[in-house]
Amino acid sequence: MFLGIGDFARATGLTVKALRWYDEQGVLVPADVDPHTRYRRYTIGQLEQAGLVRALRAAGVPLAAIRTAMGNGGSAHEALRARREAVRTERAREDRAIAAAERVLAGADVDYDVRLRRTGAQAWVGVVEYVATPEDTEPVIEGPDGAVVDADVAIEGALLDLYASLHADGIAPTGGFWLDLGRPSDAAGAEVALCLPLAEPVPEGWSVPGRRTIAGVRPAGRELCTDHVVTDNDPDDGTAVHPAFAALVRAAAGRDLSIDLGSLRQHCPRELASAPGAATRMAVELSVDVDGDGGFDGGVEGGVDSGVDG
Repeated sequence: MFLGIGDFARATGLTVKALRWYDEQGVLVPADVDPHTRYRRYTIGQLEQAGLVRALRAAGVPLAAIRTAMGNGGSAHEALRARREAVRTERAREDRAIAAAERVLAGADVDYDVRLRRTGAQAWVGVVEYVATPEDTEPVIEGPDGAVVDADVAIEGALLDLYASLHADGIAPTGGFWLDLGRPSDAAGAEVALCLPLAEPVPEGWSVPGRRTIAGVRPAGRELCTDHVVTDNDPDDGTAVHPAFAALVRAAAGRDLSIDLGSLRQHCPRELASAPGAATRMAVELSVDVDGDGGFDGGVEGGVDSGVDG
């Protein structure tokens, strides 16, 4: 028994236009097409197929996946499972985006104390890690063997290797580490350099075995800095401008200073003094080199500082 395209449309709830489109796309092909009039006819058995197509489309399953599911050897169950996983991933991404927006709103209410200070010349050495940040995953690092490692774990390992190599050669850092956040980046991630201050430059050719090693001397100059209290609400997923950095930018604009974005640094965390019995709080210092005619005012530091948060 055949049904014309109009009757088939009324029986399935699909429009005639949709049935023609599904035919052209190979998703729901009529059982018979008149070679002269091109009039499409469907069998009663295709009613269930049409219902399945409609249900899958309502669930957001892509047309290509439905075409595969309706073909020989295809699986509608697999197409729906794939769609469910895609929805789960997208919902997780949206949840992260909403949480990031909430962190940005919370950070906008923080009043940062931004200081302008002079810095002396500083020898340093560091190792570089490339941190990939795929859109729907946490930051990761892919090792030479293809293994994926959590970025925090990999960065901690690189820092330990740097300390160990310096100690083995009798070179002592003069302060705590900092993360050089101004490395070149691309759409997939960014380079992060872990640096330590030294009393004098490392010997030429010195390196950490198996690590990309960099070294140099920061010239004397001026920098803006501010402290950021570490909380669970920190925007640490790369989806938003860090509020402490935004405070540095505002302060530079207010003092008519230009910022060297390639010099942005996050210094090692330190424990803040707290009242007896109060929870321990940690803070990191963000600093960035500046240039311009803006001078010091009564609320800034005028002395020379090593630029290192010990």
